[in-house]
Amino acid sequence: MSEQRKLETILLANKIVSGEQLNQIVSYAHAVGIDLCEAVLQKKVAPPEAVMMAYAESLGLPFVHFDDLSVDEEIAAQVDPMTARRCSFVPISIDQGHVLLATTKPVLPDVADELRMVFDLPVRCVICTPAELSAAIVKYFPRDAARVTKVERSPEPVPVVKEKPKPVEPMNDGEKKDRIWKTIITFNFTFAFLVFFSSTCLPKGLVNSTPLLLVVCVIVSGVAAGIAWKTLSR
Repeated sequence: MSEQRKLETILLANKIVSGEQLNQIVSYAHAVGIDLCEAVLQKKVAPPEAVMMAYAESLGLPFVHFDDLSVDEEIAAQVDPMTARRCSFVPISIDQGHVLLATTKPVLPDVADELRMVFDLPVRCVICTPAELSAAIVKYFPRDAARVTKVERSPEPVPVVKEKPKPVEPMNDGEKKDRIWKTIITFNFTFAFLVFFSSTCLPKGLVNSTPLLLVVCVIVSGVAAGIAWKTLSR
């Protein structure tokens, strides 16, 4: 059974409207393009409270009076006033993991999804009269209320974990001998090259000062050998 058929049955069963009135209201609703509940309210053939109670019953939702409610203003403050006025709802409180919304008709799925993101909780609607809802919207979401700006949280920095240097295993005897041998070769090669270079390319005056030249060649060759030793180390 559709929601309209359920509402028609409840309206007749509770004698809120007569059969003749219902037929006229249904025709009016079709002609104007509104739902049956709103048509009954516009025709003013029954008290709004009785009509909204019947409507809530047809939806399987609770009917509430704002006089019996305690609106959590901290929850209401999280909703953008423009959205609340445009979609006609007032968040009341959190109940059993849901945010309760007082409204005259269930909010649309996209609005419910938007509110779920705001509260990080699903929403559930409760039905009230249009007059009570209008008064509550004026009270909690006046037109001069500031818009709620969603503050995006910046992602927390990911801690940088520095890798500990892997321990260097000691060299075995073969590696030690190879390292010493290559260092000696580097020293000898560098020394021989420097002696050859000095004897062929330098002025004779410098070449004649052999002790000084040998000292320089030994020092430079030692530096080269030291670099080779460091380079070959693990």
